[in-house]
Amino acid sequence: MMKVLRKITYGYFLIVIISILFLPAYAVQNSFSDPNLQLTFGYPDVVEQGKGFVLSSIVKATADQISNITVTISSPELQIQQNRFHLDTLPKDSTFGNDFNTTVNVGTPDGTFVANIQVEYFIKGFFDSQPVKHSIIRTTEFNAQSRPSLSLDVQSPSEIFAGEPFSVTGTIKNQGANAHNIELGISSSEIQLNGKKSLLLTNLNSGGSTDFEFVVQTQKDLGDPIHVTVHVNGSYADENGKTYPLDQSLNIFARHRGMLEIGDASGIWIGQFFIAPVVGIGTIVSSLIGFLIFMWHFKNKKKKKKIKKST
Repeated sequence: MMKVLRKITYGYFLIVIISILFLPAYAVQNSFSDPNLQLTFGYPDVVEQGKGFVLSSIVKATADQISNITVTISSPELQIQQNRFHLDTLPKDSTFGNDFNTTVNVGTPDGTFVANIQVEYFIKGFFDSQPVKHSIIRTTEFNAQSRPSLSLDVQSPSEIFAGEPFSVTGTIKNQGANAHNIELGISSSEIQLNGKKSLLLTNLNSGGSTDFEFVVQTQKDLGDPIHVTVHVNGSYADENGKTYPLDQSLNIFARHRGMLEIGDASGIWIGQFFIAPVVGIGTIVSSLIGFLIFMWHFKNKKKKKKIKKST
């Protein structure tokens, strides 16, 4: 009997590992439980009308004597090839994985909708003459999108020097259907920008994101200091070739570097705060003088202590 249980548990373990390995790359994890049973569901964070996806489930027994487990999933917006599965028994601390092959109905509107999840099982307690039926009823939420929905998160220095390169970095995130032919560029109508100014991506799948960087510089003969608007914009297309705009603007202060300034105007980002390590020569010199004065006083104190000890 123990050998049989070991084989069953090992088989369940392999199914769970396979289910985890084949979860979608960008997936929502939704878990709920009662004192006897735990369920975890995984599915893409964006689903598309008329397209299929895998709804993965893992059941774990957290108590003894659980039997006749039935898991059912239903939603008017979903077509599920086999919307339920049944287990005769599941030993304590064992798990079982199952995949529901699912398709979103074509007429489902963009936005969120829910699916109903019902779990029924029997458990025999210490004082029970017969197993007692238990039920768990929950809902899980899906996000349906019929077209791509790209967003930009762009960061740049707050201050730049004329004729010196600076970096504009960012992330493109797709919260809709698969996107194609993504074009992105950087420009300004107030100053000249030279360098790496364009980006082309063939595809960005639903729920995916990618980082980018533009390294550019202004003309050397900038003139007076100026606040400029830099645009990061472009377009992307859906599977039918329809294009959509993409745009974000940044405000940057451009000026000539001072004669007594050293350091990098591009600085660094710490969370949401930008720190530019540009310092003046005067600051460095005064700091060095202050340090030398401190060391001179420190040595004098040591000499006085030695003289007192010798006397």
